[in-house]
Amino acid sequence: MINGRKKLLLIGIDQAIPYLIRRFIDDGLIPNIANLAEEGVIGEAYSCSPCDTPTNWATIATGATTAVHGVTSFYSHFPGESLDMGLRHRSRTQLAKNCTAEYIWDVADNNNLIPFVMNYPAGWPSNFKKGVMSLFTWPIPESLPIMIANSRKFHYSVDNENPIYRLEILDETDSKNQSHIYQATLVINSPSIIEKTHLVLNLINSKGIDYDCIKISSESQSLDIIENFWSKWIKIKIKTRFGILPCIFKIKPVKIDPKGDFVKLECSAVYNTKGWAYPESFGEKLVKNVFEYDLPLKQEVEFMIYGKMKRFLRSAREESLTLAKSIIYMKQCINWDLCYFHYHPLDNINHDSLAYLHKESPVYSENKATKVIQNVETAYKIVDELVGLLMQNCVDKNTTVIFISDHGAIPIWKIANIPLAFVKAGLMTYKWNDSEGKYFINWEKSIAFPYMEPPFVWVNLKGREPQGIVKQSDYEKVRDQIIDTLCSMRDPETNETIVQLALRREEASKYGLDGERVGDVVYFLKPPYGLFDGDLSSLDASSISSELLNKPKSYRSRKFFGAHAYYLPTTTFGDFSVSVPLIINGPGIKKGFELKKIVNLTDIVPTISHILKIPTPKNSVGMIINDIFN
Repeated sequence: MINGRKKLLLIGIDQAIPYLIRRFIDDGLIPNIANLAEEGVIGEAYSCSPCDTPTNWATIATGATTAVHGVTSFYSHFPGESLDMGLRHRSRTQLAKNCTAEYIWDVADNNNLIPFVMNYPAGWPSNFKKGVMSLFTWPIPESLPIMIANSRKFHYSVDNENPIYRLEILDETDSKNQSHIYQATLVINSPSIIEKTHLVLNLINSKGIDYDCIKISSESQSLDIIENFWSKWIKIKIKTRFGILPCIFKIKPVKIDPKGDFVKLECSAVYNTKGWAYPESFGEKLVKNVFEYDLPLKQEVEFMIYGKMKRFLRSAREESLTLAKSIIYMKQCINWDLCYFHYHPLDNINHDSLAYLHKESPVYSENKATKVIQNVETAYKIVDELVGLLMQNCVDKNTTVIFISDHGAIPIWKIANIPLAFVKAGLMTYKWNDSEGKYFINWEKSIAFPYMEPPFVWVNLKGREPQGIVKQSDYEKVRDQIIDTLCSMRDPETNETIVQLALRREEASKYGLDGERVGDVVYFLKPPYGLFDGDLSSLDASSISSELLNKPKSYRSRKFFGAHAYYLPTTTFGDFSVSVPLIINGPGIKKGFELKKIVNLTDIVPTISHILKIPTPKNSVGMIINDIFN
């Protein structure tokens, strides 16, 4: 390490909630995070609107507002496209080519520092001269999967009727070393593989007595593998729906019958080494040196929990430990100066749990809250373990650590039916489609179109939108109608208004929402109302079910979530908030200090640039957080 050279580790924890961080610190449950705060500065920060994952991890990496970097939630309407086009391209906002601001890691790379970025929901792919960028569990468009087949166990025997798992006597011989040659076929298959790969296994009695090892051949390799030992990495090309990919895997003979009657095998996950790391050579390095478990396969919705909670928490810890090992390994490998990474499972837990922890929620009970908070505690302990490993293995006297999140969350239990409100107000019209069994928007009679994530509304303006019908002279009148419709939405059960604020794009500039990818009208909901009920199709107002059109303007959610994308950054609800925890620790940073004023996430990048003594990214609009320094 260069003497005195400043380093910085940004620990990015998705949806960490200030109230829970402070509660668990006080309860002694997260000692590593507590020590980080006690020996440094603790405070809070406001997200950029919309307060969600892609938008704010982009802000944390650029210092830019939404208007400047253009990362508008998971969906983005690009000028010139059909108004519903952006809803068909979930997550494209996370690609570097679709961000219109400069990333701090590129500034670092251009100023002779070595960045390492991993599992980050923004900026893929990089074009580093010195640094490394790697994907992991978080899905990014236009990339290739790390894992194409799960680990498996195989049992071959001579009496198995299944030809794939049958040990066959290939030949009888009077050879000195073999009485028989036993052979089996290892089949590699998964939903991603379009052509099964078959590898031949031969049982060998290497000492001429009992069968004691397996010979496997692949491409130019031929390996002898003994019982209870993993093989070396086996290289193989596999035809997948992503193309022909270079893959590696290992096998271990768990039990070889001395007579050759059966053999039990374990096969590791099959990893692709191409298209998910830059430079690409680091893909194979990370697999061989770090990855030791099956990565979660892609899910329809990134932030929902599928399956049992205990299994999810086990997987979350495995992911956490593998992230830590990766960052430690890359510290040894390239001695990074700036490390950005993102860990997401806390977001899943909060989405799944918060409604059960709020006493006003219809699903709240003391017994249920007690059980749920135990799962939440476990998740935060996993994060604390991650922090401890990184502090122990990657942080020295020249390293500043920033613990940060992209957004908090609040509990919700009701859904605002925006499409229905627009239909009743005459802003949108639908046509029934018999073959599809649902309604589709009639662009010829629709003067407005709402997005839910982000919470924007576009006027179907003639000359601007491909299917536009609203004359320029009617533009302001339509915007007034949209705002009136949103602000007049009321809960039929309570008669309370549902929308906190609706305003014109130019009026939303104080929230950083005045760019060309921002709707003509911006709106924010009140808690406990949300827009997502567990079905991604409900976020696309270009088609709608008859069931949704027959529901009221507000109805009870089928699933109960923590939510964040639909609210003002300052929103609080009981103990919960959309704001995020901020902890900074390192050389020149005050100790045991609490920020009195809530800062903005746009301030993180200028502060990092100041610490590392590099230029601030050219699109950054934040301020250096001067109060943290001695």
